[in-house]
Amino acid sequence: MAPLRYHLVVMVAAVAASTLATAAHVPGWTVDEIKDQVERGRSSAAWPACVEIDRMAHPEADLWCGVAAVDMGLPGEGVLAIERYVLRFPDDVRARLELARAYFYAGDDVSSRREFEAVRAGDPPADVRAGIDRYLEALQAREAQYRTRVFGVVEVGAGYDSNVNAGVAQADIALPVLGVVSVASFGVEQSAGFGWLAGSVQVTHPVAPGVSVYGGLVANGQFNAGASDFNIAQGAATLGASRQVGRHTFYGTYTHSELAVGGDRYRNSNGVSFDWRYAESEFTTLSVAPQVTWFSYDGLNEVRDSTFYSIGVSARRIWPVSWQPVLNVSALGGREENDNDRPDLGRDLFGAAVDITVSPAPQWALNASGSFVRSAYLGHIPLLGMARRDDNYVAGIGALYFFTRQLSARVEAQYFQNDSNVALYQYDRYVVAAKLRYDFK
Repeated sequence: MAPLRYHLVVMVAAVAASTLATAAHVPGWTVDEIKDQVERGRSSAAWPACVEIDRMAHPEADLWCGVAAVDMGLPGEGVLAIERYVLRFPDDVRARLELARAYFYAGDDVSSRREFEAVRAGDPPADVRAGIDRYLEALQAREAQYRTRVFGVVEVGAGYDSNVNAGVAQADIALPVLGVVSVASFGVEQSAGFGWLAGSVQVTHPVAPGVSVYGGLVANGQFNAGASDFNIAQGAATLGASRQVGRHTFYGTYTHSELAVGGDRYRNSNGVSFDWRYAESEFTTLSVAPQVTWFSYDGLNEVRDSTFYSIGVSARRIWPVSWQPVLNVSALGGREENDNDRPDLGRDLFGAAVDITVSPAPQWALNASGSFVRSAYLGHIPLLGMARRDDNYVAGIGALYFFTRQLSARVEAQYFQNDSNVALYQYDRYVVAAKLRYDFK
């Protein structure tokens, strides 16, 4: 599901059938001045005037002060104010949209859906429908807490990968002890265009108040033109349960995954995870997730079999202002222990990631992301007499466009760089792609 990023100012500009009457001057700020501050994303600056203004004499103030209250994390107060205004001006489209939004952040899903669908039934412009659909999508996700929900995704695309095999830049490299060696051709970087195919299905079923079970299947593949030995196909099945207690939600999940390279099975894994999420407010969520995963490799790679222990922490913040920025930050620490007494194949790792998404218009979303992971291997590499250490960097940008609630398109670009004290493992890579996605909801 796309994150909720919605710009009511842009949305309403296309559908407002009438403007508010010119506000009379009052001591301090006028209603127009309050409106101006709110629409510029400065609700906190407008709030003191909302406390002072006579709303009985100036009913328009209820609308803009209600919007300001929602923006400041006071949705209950916002609902009361906007409801008063809508009772007096029931045909004001802007007000009904703001009321739907206030209900949403107040947790009144039924009323929020009713108001959004009422406005949508009036056949508003496409950008308005897109904005409403994002809220309806978020409502659908929340309703999964008390209604069975089945949803799926199909995605197709194409792109270019500058280094499909994560190979070294040139065949001749210098290694400790061994000196200059020549890397076989399959280990030297190869570029290729590729096709992309992905799909998933998930079911969530509530079994008691606050308790749900869920399961799902997901698969994707990158199929390279002229470099099929490095085609990658992977899939996973998940099964789990969740429990919500107030602002706390707990998840327990089992996952089995399979990875094939060049058409041959390469690795499978089984993992269990526990995830605690805390909704600090309507706009901020915190998470802690410990996990254990057992990796099993096929053929000559069996020596890599390992057990991976990790813990991740993350935070998500939404700002209900212009462009609706959504920020995600996370950190990860873990240890991979080799099961075959090969400490050089085990490692300690830690890393961090950040991404931010904004919506300059209801049908558009822009994203930027970055991550860093350091891997410190636990033993010396045979023959080289040294332990490997890698620093992996990833940066990405993307743009998403919603044609409808179900159909969207995305273009993206990513850059990867792996720095290592062993030249054999050092590489860089960039990938660009365009993808078309359809959500079944």
